[in-house]
Amino acid sequence: MKISMVNSLLEEIQPALIAAVAEDVRNHMARLDATGREIYGYALLPGEFYDIHSIVVATNSESEIKVPFSDYLYRYYRYSVDEWMNYDHKEFAKTNSVLLVANERFKAQHTREAESYQMDECEVAFANGVLDALVNGLDAAKKAGAFGNKEKFLVVWISDSDVPIMSESSLRLNSAAVAADFSAEFG
Repeated sequence: MKISMVNSLLEEIQPALIAAVAEDVRNHMARLDATGREIYGYALLPGEFYDIHSIVVATNSESEIKVPFSDYLYRYYRYSVDEWMNYDHKEFAKTNSVLLVANERFKAQHTREAESYQMDECEVAFANGVLDALVNGLDAAKKAGAFGNKEKFLVVWISDSDVPIMSESSLRLNSAAVAADFSAEFG
């Protein structure tokens, strides 16, 4: 498989993935809003960079931050999705079905080198394209008003990693001040 084939595949699947993410976010936020629960943070967790196969959504409320504002660890607990309280594993059925098809199509066209344990350039390009679609879907939901008129911290988060999508999504989805605060902690 060549990079040009990965790019062609991504051109086909990204619009459906963006639309599915935006719809799943809108539906999930509507359910959260109906409960009256106020959140400040909303994150999509796609799993590992090398194995993006389903989305978990994490949310957190101000009252759920584990330390007071005056604590020097406040920023860490505010922005570290790993420290958040609420994880929903079944909210993104539409997105996950699009991911399933996308992964099957990629695997049908891509052959991994025997005994290779590192991602090749096609696998990296595909993973980055999927992550970019997740950010774009989250952004589309934001622009459509899914998060209301209060600013929420939004991010695509991959636990225990330094994958650039975390910083990139923070920059793309949040105000400059929030992105700078996140970057000061995780940049």
